[in-house]
Amino acid sequence: MDLKRMKQIGWFFVITGVLCSLFLWSQRMQSEADYNHVQMIVNYSDVVAMANANDLTEEEFAQMLQQRGVSAVLFKEWSLGSLNANGQIAIEVGNNIEYASFADAISDKVPITAANAYIALLDKEIASQVKEHVLLKVPSANYYSGNVDIITIPIMVPNGDSEVITALNNVKEIGVGFDLNGITRMSDLGLGIVPQLRSWASPTDESLREAFTEIEEMPNMEYLLFNDKAIPGYPNKIRAVANLLKDDAGNSKITIGTIEFSDQKGLNQLGILLNKDVIRLHTIANTEMANMTPDTALDRWLLAARERNMRSLLVRFFDITTPGSNLQGNLEYIESIQQGLLDSGFVLDQTYKKPASVYTNNLLLALIGVGVAAGVMLILLEMRLPKLSILVMLSGTAVWLALLLVDSIMAKKMMSLLSVITFPTLSCLLFMKPEASSVRKAVLTLLKMCAVSYIGAILMVGMMADILFMLKLDQFIGVKLAHVVPIVAVPFILYIWNEEKPLTFVKQLLEKALDYKWTILGVLVAVAGVIYLSRTGNSGAELSAAESAMRTFLNDVMGVRPRSKEFLIGYPFALLLFWMGASRKNWLLTIPAIIGQVSLVNTYAHIHTALIMSMQRSLNGLILGLAVGLLLIAGVKILLIIYHKMEQREL
Repeated sequence: MDLKRMKQIGWFFVITGVLCSLFLWSQRMQSEADYNHVQMIVNYSDVVAMANANDLTEEEFAQMLQQRGVSAVLFKEWSLGSLNANGQIAIEVGNNIEYASFADAISDKVPITAANAYIALLDKEIASQVKEHVLLKVPSANYYSGNVDIITIPIMVPNGDSEVITALNNVKEIGVGFDLNGITRMSDLGLGIVPQLRSWASPTDESLREAFTEIEEMPNMEYLLFNDKAIPGYPNKIRAVANLLKDDAGNSKITIGTIEFSDQKGLNQLGILLNKDVIRLHTIANTEMANMTPDTALDRWLLAARERNMRSLLVRFFDITTPGSNLQGNLEYIESIQQGLLDSGFVLDQTYKKPASVYTNNLLLALIGVGVAAGVMLILLEMRLPKLSILVMLSGTAVWLALLLVDSIMAKKMMSLLSVITFPTLSCLLFMKPEASSVRKAVLTLLKMCAVSYIGAILMVGMMADILFMLKLDQFIGVKLAHVVPIVAVPFILYIWNEEKPLTFVKQLLEKALDYKWTILGVLVAVAGVIYLSRTGNSGAELSAAESAMRTFLNDVMGVRPRSKEFLIGYPFALLLFWMGASRKNWLLTIPAIIGQVSLVNTYAHIHTALIMSMQRSLNGLILGLAVGLLLIAGVKILLIIYHKMEQREL
């Protein structure tokens, strides 16, 4: 079979995969369009503080918030530490209890020892609740009735102040239930209730059952949040927790919430076991609010809802440390969030609407994966390796189909990674030619190259069209790898593999590497690579004030901010490369040109971002990148003219 026919077969499978992916793409877009219900919630402790400081009842202030779109209230589970701070209990370690103000009121049966922490129940209203929770969650605890009731908790005997503090902190973290009176007051107003449950050490089946039963029985319960780095029952009892949260038919009784940028161990696994009945929450810490203006905070909330599918917003107040100083300003701020969400097409209500599942089946997924394998085949054909290309196509397809049957989630993640590596690499190999071209032709070539790279995004989107990824219960893997491989592979194939004698050429390069100029260049490339990788993904190097201002400006002007790697680096340098020719002397321009293609495709690896937003981001990046690229070419032309004139003068 000749090379041309083999390429035609390869493109046939690629196009077939694209068509299958586009079907799933349209399904996902419809699911995202219908997924437009957003909740605004506030912290109950903030409601109490604001109401108290402004001579309002909790109900009066809560109603003001309701009128401005707030539909639910967060109740963080009480801890022994919070009750101690409020004076409702007292905590003593060891013999210190003998010197407490209530020492004469405790029972003579209370054993006084350095190996105990003592919980004095000073508030009779909550004493029964605290007793029930502590005895349930700490099996070694004991209760002693008296004029002041005491609970003892065995601890390690402290050998210094630091160990006393550690022992106290461990005791203070124990959760003791919720403010049921506050929950009743808020629910009577029609507000939803969002409890946030604390974890505890070595939970028993009974303690888990009692904790979740209490939550299930709460009036107007919206969804459940967890407070700590690991959820109760992690790692051995996640399935038991899931069973407690499901009914007899296997449907979830309670929606759970995930907090953006908070990696809580066991939570994603629990969400999957609960049939993906999950809502994603975004909040801004009070420490961050202190450095924000209402406008910047508003932008943050709207970006979270529009670009990252956050459907619950835990809104913080300004000046909460002095809650009586800014009541009207905070009400106007809440109202601006409400209006901004409504103007963006969201529905504000108390009802959480789970995203609709995307219809798919293994046949569609199989064809999409074969399309990716065909892309690898086309790369090998560009490298003039026809026999190897057939072998890779056949073996890759067999491995893909087998893995799809054994572990479909891992199969989809691995093939998605291969897709975003393959097609940017293929597009660069197809269109980076050594001949110089006109500006018009350079623009057309860039558009063609982007179209081929975009195939990688289309295939990946189809592969990962599942609310599992849309809700970020699982996610794309290999982000760094996807950014590095094309940058290494393309220059290697173009400038080394395509040489008549590759090994001889490599030896020449190694000899040149001893030259100090090449050493300096290598160091610069390495530093640029480190910076490039540090800025890849959702987290990394912090933004400078100037870059942050530029991003805000672009977002305001264009609606969706394009990626800097595309419009400032990738597309301008690709245009310059095509105009000058992708010859060996211009090889350094190849790297930024590849970066643009990699960024274009990897935009869609953020599956939790709505497709319509990613598409707009890509379009904005291309438009702005073309404009910057044309300016770059014009600047280079001017510099070349100046250089030639100076050269002629010297002659």
